Amino acid sequence: MHQIIREMSTQVSGGEPFVLATVVRRSGSAPRSAGAKMLVRADGSIAGTVGGGKLEAEVLELAAEIMKTHTAAVNEFHFTGKDASTMDMICGGQVEVLVEWLDARAPAVIQLVQALQALADSHQKGWLVTRLPGNPETESHAVVSAEKVLAGDLPAGLELNSVQAARQPVLVQSGQQDCLVEPVNISGTVYIIGAGHVSRSLADFTRAVGFWTVVIDDRPEFANRQRFPCADQIIVPENFAAALDKIEIDEDSYIIIVTRGHLHDQTVLAQALKTSAGYIGMIGSRRKCELIFQDLLKNGYTPEDIQRVYAPIGLPIEAETPQEIGVSITAELIKVRARKTRQHKR
Repeated sequence: MHQIIREMSTQVSGGEPFVLATVVRRSGSAPRSAGAKMLVRADGSIAGTVGGGKLEAEVLELAAEIMKTHTAAVNEFHFTGKDASTMDMICGGQVEVLVEWLDARAPAVIQLVQALQALADSHQKGWLVTRLPGNPETESHAVVSAEKVLAGDLPAGLELNSVQAARQPVLVQSGQQDCLVEPVNISGTVYIIGAGHVSRSLADFTRAVGFWTVVIDDRPEFANRQRFPCADQIIVPENFAAALDKIEIDEDSYIIIVTRGHLHDQTVLAQALKTSAGYIGMIGSRRKCELIFQDLLKNGYTPEDIQRVYAPIGLPIEAETPQEIGVSITAELIKVRARKTRQHKR
Protein backbone atom coordinates (compact mmCIF):
# COMPACT_ATOMS: atom_id res chain seq x y z
CA MET A 1 0.00 0.00 0.00
CA HIS A 2 2.74 2.49 0.92
CA GLN A 3 4.52 2.03 -2.41
CA ILE A 4 1.30 2.70 -4.30
CA ILE A 5 0.55 5.76 -2.14
CA ARG A 6 3.99 7.18 -2.99
CA GLU A 7 3.39 6.57 -6.69
CA MET A 8 -0.06 8.19 -6.49
CA SER A 9 1.51 11.23 -4.80
CA THR A 10 4.09 11.47 -7.59
CA GLN A 11 1.36 11.38 -10.23
CA VAL A 12 -0.70 14.02 -8.43
CA SER A 13 2.35 16.26 -7.99
CA GLY A 14 2.93 16.14 -11.73
CA GLY A 15 -0.75 16.46 -12.60
CA GLU A 16 -0.54 13.20 -14.53
CA PRO A 17 -3.69 11.02 -14.64
CA PHE A 18 -3.34 7.32 -13.90
CA VAL A 19 -5.27 4.08 -13.66
CA LEU A 20 -5.45 2.13 -10.43
CA ALA A 21 -6.14 -1.63 -10.52
CA THR A 22 -7.18 -3.32 -7.26
CA VAL A 23 -8.00 -6.96 -6.57
CA VAL A 24 -11.37 -6.89 -4.78
CA ARG A 25 -12.13 -10.61 -4.56
CA ARG A 26 -10.46 -13.91 -5.39
CA SER A 27 -11.21 -17.62 -5.26
CA GLY A 28 -9.14 -20.70 -5.94
CA SER A 29 -5.38 -20.30 -6.23
CA ALA A 30 -5.21 -16.75 -7.52
CA PRO A 31 -1.72 -15.29 -6.94
CA ARG A 32 -2.69 -12.18 -4.98
CA SER A 33 -5.34 -11.55 -2.36
CA ALA A 34 -7.86 -8.70 -2.08
CA GLY A 35 -6.19 -5.31 -1.79
CA ALA A 36 -3.29 -6.05 -4.16
CA LYS A 37 -2.76 -2.97 -6.31
CA MET A 38 -1.11 -1.87 -9.51
CA LEU A 39 -0.79 1.71 -10.73
CA VAL A 40 -0.66 2.19 -14.49
CA ARG A 41 0.73 5.43 -15.92
CA ALA A 42 -0.31 7.05 -19.19
CA ASP A 43 2.78 5.64 -20.92
CA GLY A 44 1.85 2.09 -19.86
CA SER A 45 4.54 1.74 -17.19
CA ILE A 46 3.43 0.30 -13.86
CA ALA A 47 4.10 0.22 -10.13
CA GLY A 48 2.97 -2.62 -7.91
CA THR A 49 1.34 -5.82 -9.11
CA VAL A 50 -1.97 -7.67 -9.14
CA GLY A 51 -0.34 -11.04 -9.71
CA GLY A 52 1.85 -11.06 -12.79
CA GLY A 53 1.59 -13.35 -15.80
CA LYS A 54 -1.57 -13.61 -17.86
CA LEU A 55 -3.72 -11.88 -15.24
CA GLU A 56 -1.54 -8.80 -15.20
CA ALA A 57 -1.39 -8.72 -19.01
CA GLU A 58 -5.19 -8.77 -19.25
CA VAL A 59 -5.56 -6.11 -16.57
CA LEU A 60 -3.09 -3.91 -18.47
CA GLU A 61 -5.20 -4.26 -21.62
CA LEU A 62 -8.26 -3.16 -19.69
CA ALA A 63 -6.31 -0.31 -18.09
CA ALA A 64 -5.39 1.00 -21.53
CA GLU A 65 -9.09 1.21 -22.41
CA ILE A 66 -9.97 2.79 -19.06
CA MET A 67 -7.26 5.39 -19.65
CA LYS A 68 -9.07 6.42 -22.84
CA THR A 69 -12.65 6.32 -21.54
CA HIS A 70 -11.98 7.86 -18.10
CA THR A 71 -14.28 5.32 -16.45
CA ALA A 72 -14.14 2.51 -13.89
CA ALA A 73 -15.07 -1.15 -14.13
CA VAL A 74 -14.95 -4.36 -12.10
CA ASN A 75 -13.97 -7.30 -14.31
CA GLU A 76 -13.86 -11.00 -13.54
CA PHE A 77 -10.87 -13.00 -14.76
CA HIS A 78 -11.18 -16.79 -14.89
CA PHE A 79 -8.18 -19.08 -15.24
CA THR A 80 -7.98 -22.78 -15.94
CA GLY A 81 -5.33 -25.15 -14.67
CA LYS A 82 -3.46 -24.64 -17.96
CA ASP A 83 -3.48 -20.86 -17.44
CA ALA A 84 -2.31 -21.32 -13.87
CA SER A 85 0.92 -22.99 -14.98
CA THR A 86 2.06 -19.62 -16.37
CA MET A 87 1.00 -17.62 -13.31
CA ASP A 88 2.66 -19.33 -10.33
CA MET A 89 -0.76 -20.80 -9.44
CA ILE A 90 -1.29 -24.40 -8.40
CA CYS A 91 -4.66 -24.63 -10.13
CA GLY A 92 -7.24 -22.37 -11.72
CA GLY A 93 -9.11 -19.61 -9.96
CA GLN A 94 -11.16 -16.47 -10.33
CA VAL A 95 -10.16 -12.88 -9.63
CA GLU A 96 -12.26 -9.73 -9.62
CA VAL A 97 -10.31 -6.55 -10.28
CA LEU A 98 -11.47 -2.95 -10.04
CA VAL A 99 -9.80 -0.81 -12.71
CA GLU A 100 -10.44 2.92 -12.36
CA TRP A 101 -9.19 6.12 -13.95
CA LEU A 102 -8.15 8.88 -11.56
CA ASP A 103 -7.75 12.49 -12.64
CA ALA A 104 -4.65 13.74 -10.84
CA ARG A 105 -5.86 17.34 -11.17
CA ALA A 106 -9.32 16.78 -9.70
CA PRO A 107 -9.71 18.30 -6.19
CA ALA A 108 -11.29 15.10 -4.84
CA VAL A 109 -8.37 12.98 -6.07
CA ILE A 110 -5.81 15.46 -4.72
CA GLN A 111 -7.52 15.43 -1.32
CA LEU A 112 -7.68 11.63 -1.38
CA VAL A 113 -4.00 11.19 -2.13
CA GLN A 114 -2.92 13.86 0.37
CA ALA A 115 -4.93 12.13 3.10
CA LEU A 116 -3.41 8.76 2.28
CA GLN A 117 0.11 10.23 2.21
CA ALA A 118 -0.46 11.94 5.57
CA LEU A 119 -1.49 8.59 7.09
CA ALA A 120 1.53 6.84 5.59
CA ASP A 121 3.94 9.53 6.81
CA SER A 122 2.56 9.65 10.35
CA HIS A 123 1.96 5.91 10.65
CA GLN A 124 -1.52 6.60 11.96
CA LYS A 125 -4.09 3.91 11.46
CA GLY A 126 -6.45 4.58 8.60
CA TRP A 127 -8.73 3.02 6.00
CA LEU A 128 -9.42 3.57 2.31
CA VAL A 129 -13.07 3.05 1.32
CA THR A 130 -13.82 2.52 -2.38
CA ARG A 131 -17.31 2.23 -3.87
CA LEU A 132 -17.79 -0.54 -6.46
CA PRO A 133 -18.20 0.19 -9.27
CA GLY A 134 -17.21 3.85 -9.56
CA ASN A 135 -20.18 6.20 -9.79
CA PRO A 136 -19.44 9.42 -11.70
CA GLU A 137 -22.16 11.24 -9.76
CA THR A 138 -20.63 10.64 -6.34
CA GLU A 139 -17.16 10.56 -4.86
CA SER A 140 -15.82 7.03 -5.28
CA HIS A 141 -13.42 7.11 -2.35
CA ALA A 142 -13.15 8.10 1.28
CA VAL A 143 -10.21 8.06 3.67
CA VAL A 144 -10.86 7.46 7.36
CA SER A 145 -8.56 7.81 10.35
CA ALA A 146 -9.06 6.41 13.84
CA GLU A 147 -11.01 9.56 14.73
CA LYS A 148 -12.77 10.88 11.63
CA VAL A 149 -13.25 10.99 7.87
CA LEU A 150 -10.24 12.73 6.32
CA ALA A 151 -11.28 12.84 2.66
CA GLY A 152 -14.46 12.18 0.71
CA ASP A 153 -17.70 10.96 2.29
CA LEU A 154 -18.70 7.57 3.57
CA PRO A 155 -21.62 5.99 1.69
CA ALA A 156 -24.95 6.39 3.43
CA GLY A 157 -25.50 3.55 5.88
CA LEU A 158 -21.82 2.67 6.26
CA GLU A 159 -20.87 3.30 9.89
CA LEU A 160 -17.47 4.66 10.85
CA ASN A 161 -16.89 1.98 13.48
CA SER A 162 -17.57 -0.82 10.98
CA VAL A 163 -14.89 0.62 8.70
CA GLN A 164 -12.42 0.92 11.57
CA ALA A 165 -12.94 -2.72 12.54
CA ALA A 166 -11.31 -3.97 9.31
CA ARG A 167 -7.89 -5.54 9.74
CA GLN A 168 -7.61 -6.71 6.13
CA PRO A 169 -9.21 -5.69 2.84
CA VAL A 170 -12.89 -6.64 3.00
CA LEU A 171 -16.02 -6.07 0.93
CA VAL A 172 -18.94 -4.57 2.83
CA GLN A 173 -22.42 -3.59 1.67
CA SER A 174 -23.81 -0.08 1.84
CA GLY A 175 -27.38 -0.15 0.62
CA GLN A 176 -27.29 -1.70 -2.83
CA GLN A 177 -23.61 -0.96 -3.38
CA ASP A 178 -20.51 -2.93 -2.41
CA CYS A 179 -17.57 -1.07 -0.90
CA LEU A 180 -14.00 -2.25 -0.52
CA VAL A 181 -12.51 -1.27 2.85
CA GLU A 182 -8.71 -1.42 2.97
CA PRO A 183 -6.61 -0.79 6.09
CA VAL A 184 -3.64 1.57 5.94
CA ASN A 185 -0.89 1.02 8.55
CA ILE A 186 -2.55 -2.00 10.18
CA SER A 187 0.29 -4.38 9.35
CA GLY A 188 1.67 -3.90 12.86
CA THR A 189 4.39 -2.02 14.71
CA VAL A 190 7.44 -3.91 15.93
CA TYR A 191 9.25 -2.53 18.97
CA ILE A 192 12.74 -4.02 19.14
CA ILE A 193 14.05 -3.41 22.65
CA GLY A 194 17.83 -3.66 22.45
CA ALA A 195 20.19 -2.65 19.66
CA GLY A 196 22.72 -5.47 19.47
CA HIS A 197 23.74 -7.76 16.62
CA VAL A 198 20.46 -9.69 16.51
CA SER A 199 18.48 -6.45 16.43
CA ARG A 200 20.41 -5.13 13.42
CA SER A 201 19.46 -8.14 11.31
CA LEU A 202 15.96 -8.31 12.74
CA ALA A 203 15.12 -4.69 11.95
CA ASP A 204 15.96 -5.22 8.27
CA PHE A 205 13.72 -8.28 8.08
CA THR A 206 10.73 -6.83 9.92
CA ARG A 207 10.84 -3.68 7.80
CA ALA A 208 11.04 -5.77 4.63
CA VAL A 209 7.86 -7.71 5.47
CA GLY A 210 5.79 -4.63 6.19
CA PHE A 211 6.10 -4.01 9.92
CA TRP A 212 6.65 -0.43 11.08
CA THR A 213 9.94 -0.96 12.89
CA VAL A 214 11.03 0.92 16.03
CA VAL A 215 14.40 0.29 17.71
CA ILE A 216 14.80 1.19 21.40
CA ASP A 217 18.04 1.18 23.42
CA ASP A 218 19.49 3.38 26.13
CA ARG A 219 22.87 3.61 24.35
CA PRO A 220 22.98 6.25 21.59
CA GLU A 221 26.20 4.73 20.27
CA PHE A 222 24.17 1.60 19.44
CA ALA A 223 20.71 3.03 18.75
CA ASN A 224 21.47 5.32 15.84
CA ARG A 225 20.75 5.76 12.15
CA GLN A 226 24.15 4.46 11.06
CA ARG A 227 23.51 1.05 12.64
CA PHE A 228 19.82 0.94 11.77
CA PRO A 229 19.36 2.70 8.41
CA CYS A 230 16.11 0.83 7.67
CA ALA A 231 14.40 1.47 11.02
CA ASP A 232 11.34 3.70 10.82
CA GLN A 233 12.06 5.18 14.23
CA ILE A 234 14.85 5.05 16.81
CA ILE A 235 14.23 5.85 20.48
CA VAL A 236 16.93 6.37 23.13
CA PRO A 237 15.29 6.33 26.59
CA GLU A 238 17.10 7.30 29.78
CA ASN A 239 17.13 3.64 30.80
CA PHE A 240 15.26 0.41 30.10
CA ALA A 241 12.85 1.10 32.95
CA ALA A 242 11.50 3.86 30.71
CA ALA A 243 11.68 1.85 27.48
CA LEU A 244 7.93 1.83 26.84
CA ASP A 245 7.09 5.20 28.36
CA LYS A 246 5.16 7.53 26.04
CA ILE A 247 4.53 4.71 23.54
CA GLU A 248 0.97 3.77 22.63
CA ILE A 249 0.80 -0.02 22.69
CA ASP A 250 -2.23 -1.85 21.30
CA GLU A 251 -3.15 -5.24 19.83
CA ASP A 252 -1.27 -4.41 16.63
CA SER A 253 1.97 -3.89 18.58
CA TYR A 254 4.72 -6.53 18.66
CA ILE A 255 7.27 -6.20 21.47
CA ILE A 256 10.60 -8.00 21.00
CA ILE A 257 12.93 -8.08 24.00
CA VAL A 258 16.57 -8.58 22.99
CA THR A 259 18.53 -6.39 25.42
CA ARG A 260 22.15 -6.89 26.49
CA GLY A 261 21.33 -8.74 29.72
CA HIS A 262 18.65 -10.77 31.47
CA LEU A 263 18.09 -8.11 34.15
CA HIS A 264 17.21 -5.59 31.45
CA ASP A 265 15.08 -8.23 29.74
CA GLN A 266 13.11 -8.73 32.94
CA THR A 267 12.70 -4.99 33.44
CA VAL A 268 11.24 -4.58 29.96
CA LEU A 269 9.11 -7.72 30.19
CA ALA A 270 7.52 -6.49 33.41
CA GLN A 271 6.45 -3.34 31.55
CA ALA A 272 5.32 -5.18 28.43
CA LEU A 273 3.00 -7.49 30.38
CA LYS A 274 1.07 -4.45 31.58
CA THR A 275 0.20 -3.51 27.99
CA SER A 276 -2.29 -4.88 25.47
CA ALA A 277 0.44 -5.81 22.98
CA GLY A 278 -0.60 -8.51 20.52
CA TYR A 279 2.81 -10.17 20.74
CA ILE A 280 5.50 -10.21 23.43
CA GLY A 281 8.67 -12.19 22.74
CA MET A 282 11.89 -12.53 24.75
CA ILE A 283 15.22 -13.96 23.66
CA GLY A 284 17.18 -16.36 25.82
CA SER A 285 17.60 -19.97 26.83
CA ARG A 286 14.74 -21.90 28.40
CA ARG A 287 16.50 -21.81 31.77
CA LYS A 288 17.04 -18.05 31.66
CA CYS A 289 13.43 -17.46 30.65
CA GLU A 290 12.15 -19.76 33.38
CA LEU A 291 14.16 -17.91 36.04
CA ILE A 292 12.71 -14.59 34.90
CA PHE A 293 9.18 -16.04 34.89
CA GLN A 294 9.58 -17.38 38.42
CA ASP A 295 10.74 -14.01 39.68
CA LEU A 296 7.80 -12.24 38.01
CA LEU A 297 5.37 -14.72 39.56
CA LYS A 298 6.80 -13.89 42.98
CA ASN A 299 6.16 -10.22 42.28
CA GLY A 300 2.46 -10.42 41.53
CA TYR A 301 2.30 -11.51 37.91
CA THR A 302 -0.01 -14.41 37.07
CA PRO A 303 0.47 -17.64 35.10
CA GLU A 304 -1.87 -16.12 32.49
CA ASP A 305 0.56 -13.20 32.14
CA ILE A 306 3.48 -15.57 31.60
CA GLN A 307 1.56 -17.55 28.99
CA ARG A 308 1.44 -14.42 26.80
CA VAL A 309 5.22 -14.51 26.32
CA TYR A 310 6.84 -16.18 23.32
CA ALA A 311 10.04 -17.50 24.88
CA PRO A 312 12.43 -18.69 23.74
CA ILE A 313 11.57 -16.36 20.90
CA GLY A 314 11.27 -17.35 17.24
CA LEU A 315 10.29 -20.43 15.28
CA PRO A 316 12.39 -23.53 16.09
CA ILE A 317 14.63 -23.69 13.01
CA GLU A 318 17.93 -24.35 14.84
CA ALA A 319 19.00 -20.73 14.28
CA GLU A 320 22.46 -19.77 15.51
CA THR A 321 23.79 -16.64 13.79
CA PRO A 322 22.22 -13.19 14.32
CA GLN A 323 20.89 -13.35 10.77
CA GLU A 324 19.32 -16.77 11.30
CA ILE A 325 17.80 -15.68 14.60
CA GLY A 326 16.40 -12.61 12.84
CA VAL A 327 14.75 -14.86 10.24
CA SER A 328 13.35 -17.10 13.01
CA ILE A 329 11.82 -14.19 14.92
CA THR A 330 10.43 -12.52 11.80
CA ALA A 331 8.84 -15.79 10.70
CA GLU A 332 7.12 -16.07 14.07
CA LEU A 333 5.83 -12.50 13.77
CA ILE A 334 4.41 -13.25 10.32
CA LYS A 335 2.69 -16.33 11.73
CA VAL A 336 1.14 -14.39 14.62
CA ARG A 337 0.05 -11.55 12.35
CA ALA A 338 -1.61 -13.99 9.93
CA ARG A 339 -3.45 -15.70 12.78
CA LYS A 340 -4.71 -12.38 14.08
CA THR A 341 -5.90 -11.45 10.59
CA ARG A 342 -7.85 -14.72 10.27
CA GLN A 343 -9.46 -14.16 13.68
CA HIS A 344 -10.64 -10.68 12.63
CA LYS A 345 -11.96 -12.14 9.37
CA ARG A 346 -14.16 -14.58 11.29
